[in-house]
Amino acid sequence: MKKIFFLTMGLLMLISLHSALIITRSEMGFVSKELYHQNIYAELHFDHIVQIWDFNSFELTLINHELQIYTTVDFETFKGYAERQNQAEINTELRNFDEERRNLMAEATNRLFASMRPHFTTVDSIDVFGYKAFEFHVFNSDIITQKIWISNDLQNKINQEINPVNIKRVEQVFKDNREDYFKAIGIRLDPVTMLIESLETTGYVVQRVDYGLRNTRDLEYEAEIDKLENVITDIIETRVDPFIFSYHQRFRQLDYNAYHIALIRHAESLE
Repeated sequence: MKKIFFLTMGLLMLISLHSALIITRSEMGFVSKELYHQNIYAELHFDHIVQIWDFNSFELTLINHELQIYTTVDFETFKGYAERQNQAEINTELRNFDEERRNLMAEATNRLFASMRPHFTTVDSIDVFGYKAFEFHVFNSDIITQKIWISNDLQNKINQEINPVNIKRVEQVFKDNREDYFKAIGIRLDPVTMLIESLETTGYVVQRVDYGLRNTRDLEYEAEIDKLENVITDIIETRVDPFIFSYHQRFRQLDYNAYHIALIRHAESLE
C-alpha cells in the first residue's frame, strides 16, 4: 500500500514540475487564458478553468462555476452532439425560407463571392513576449478586411505540449459541420475567409483586427475597429499543480445535453 502511495505521489510531483505554457489574452476588457500542458488544453476565465480538452483520453470537460456543474464527454459523443446541433440549425434555416427564395438568396450570395478578389500582403514582424510574429493584411480587391498577426515560433512551442494532430481533429468537426450547413443552403465558403484560414495554418494567431466583408472603404469605421483591444498580454512557462484539472469534481456532474439546458435556463432567468 505504501509503495503505491509513494509511486502516486512521485508521479504527481513529476507532473507538477513540468512547465506549462500559459497565454493570456485581453479582448475588449475581457481577460482569458489558454493553458497547454502535457497533451492537455484548458481555457480559463477569471482564473477558473471553464474548458478542458484532455487529449490523453480525448475527453472534453465543460465547467460552469456559477452553477457549480460540469460535464465530461468523449470525442465521439461530442462529435455526435455537434452534428445534431448543426442539423437542427440547418432544419431551422430550411423552414424559414421556401425553396425558391433559398435558391435566389444562394445565387445572389455565390455571385457576390465569385466577384471577390482576395489577396494579402506581409507587413512586418513583431516580437510577442519573445516569440516572432508576422503581420498580414488581407484584402478584397483594394479594401482591407483583416489585419492578422501569426507566430510560427509560438505554434511550435504549443506543439511541444500538444500534438497538433489532436487539435486539428477537433477543428475538423466544426469545419465538416460548416461544410454541411453551407451545402444544405446552397452556398460555398467565401474566398476571403478561405485565404485567411490558409494563412492561419502557418502558425498561432496572436492578434486580429476584423473589418468584415465590405465593398467600400470607410476610414472612420476602420479607425473605430482599430481601437478595439484584442492583444496577448502575457506568455509564460510555469509549473502547474495537477489539482487544478480536477477541483471542479466537487460540482454536480450532468450529461452533455442537460448541462447545456441548465445554462440556457439560467440565461433565461436573468433576462
